[in-house]
Amino acid sequence: MKVHFREQYGSKGEEVLYITPADQNNIVRVPLRSDKLVIQEKFFLFRILQKIFLPKGYPDSVSEDYASYQVWDTIQAFCSTICGTLCTHAILKGLGVGNDNITAYSATVTWILKDGSGHIGRILFSWWKGSQLDIDSKKWRLRADFLNDLAMGIEIYVLPKYQFFSTHLLCVTTVLKAIVGVAGGATRAALTQHHAIRGNLADVASKDSSQETFVNLIASFVGLYLLTLIKSQSILYTVFIFIITTHLYANLKAVKAVCLRTFNESRYLIALEEYFRSGRMLTPQQVNKMERVTIGQTVSVSLNIYIGLSIRALIDEYKTTHAVENIISSFDPHERFIIAESNKNIGVYLHFDARAQDVLKAYFFAVSYLQDRNQTKDKYWEIQSKWQEFVTLAQKEGWITTQHLLMVDEYRLDWKA
Repeated sequence: MKVHFREQYGSKGEEVLYITPADQNNIVRVPLRSDKLVIQEKFFLFRILQKIFLPKGYPDSVSEDYASYQVWDTIQAFCSTICGTLCTHAILKGLGVGNDNITAYSATVTWILKDGSGHIGRILFSWWKGSQLDIDSKKWRLRADFLNDLAMGIEIYVLPKYQFFSTHLLCVTTVLKAIVGVAGGATRAALTQHHAIRGNLADVASKDSSQETFVNLIASFVGLYLLTLIKSQSILYTVFIFIITTHLYANLKAVKAVCLRTFNESRYLIALEEYFRSGRMLTPQQVNKMERVTIGQTVSVSLNIYIGLSIRALIDEYKTTHAVENIISSFDPHERFIIAESNKNIGVYLHFDARAQDVLKAYFFAVSYLQDRNQTKDKYWEIQSKWQEFVTLAQKEGWITTQHLLMVDEYRLDWKA
């Protein structure tokens, strides 16, 4: 017998040997069956659902945290849709559906004002916080769902009691939901990009949309069924609190399940603190587990670090040519950044040629400066050596050092001409 080829679909698919038996001349296909494969073949529905709802090549085509994230995301979507169904009922009652004193025109005006408020809120929030959604995608994802629950809580608890102010209340809740739409959509795009490790962003996004649509469809019918069972406000409130609590918990678990490998300020400071303390590099899994996803940061610095500042801030602080040139001379002439303390913060000034890794390096130097404010010039090459070691260890542990999620302003300058 001669074995010509061994073939497998993905890392967990069926293995097949292509062989020529000893007594034949033709190549024969021989499946290598395991117990798991036999079970999957028997459950035809399992294979169909996998093809419909999971990206092609799953699990090899997505990040390791994809499955755990999707499980909790599915639970939260299910709860959110049920709450949405209950709220739709409350909104329609607030608009006067079933009330002979309410005209179709007044209900239409209220609905248009509600939607208009949402459009304005969406535009203003995108302008105000749009650049921060990538940087703190986990926090904003959680904040978005909290605001969504707050809006639904107002519609369930407040709207039925103050129907005279229904237009005002619906405008407020629609603005909150508009913020949810912007923050939730933007952060979902960031997380989808993280999951699509083969550049299969469209496939992962479309399958995620299919999963959510299917869950929403089922949850809508569950919500309608619950409406037939709810006979009093007290039961409605109890059901709503239970579902909202489950929704927030599932969201927290979903966000905590994500393991991002790009440094934002929070993750970078956690990794830097451990490195400066012990010389050890934490893995992305360890750092993500330590990262706060609600409020605040796990590790903070004594002075705020601002990257990409205008050189005007430096000149206004130090004024004289000698003082400014002394700062510039503290850095290697080939460096693409300079760092200086001014106005009770640390300013990082970037060169026109600065790239993502230069920004990470500048932040590393800034944190080093805060540990010993006299060492930037005296121990420059020692810090440089530590930086090279840090980058090597970070890459070894699986961190992406060619990208970053630090907040950087757009000022660039040239001091080498």
